[in-house]
Amino acid sequence: MDYEHAIVKVEEGIGTLLCNNCGIVIAKGTKHEDREHYCTMCMSGNCKAKFKTEK
Repeated sequence: MDYEHAIVKVEEGIGTLLCNNCGIVIAKGTKHEDREHYCTMCMSGNCKAKFKTEK
C-alpha cells in the first residue's frame, strides 16, 4: 500500500507507522489512515526529537 501523507516503513514484512514530525514509532502494522500522524509529545509541543533522514 502506498501512502501519500502517513510515513510507514516496512522491513521484513513488518510495517511501522512513524510520527510525521520526529520519526518516533507510533504503531506497528500496515493498515493506517493515510493522513499525517503525530506522537503525543509533538502534539503537545514538547518534543525535542528531530526527524532522522536516511542517507
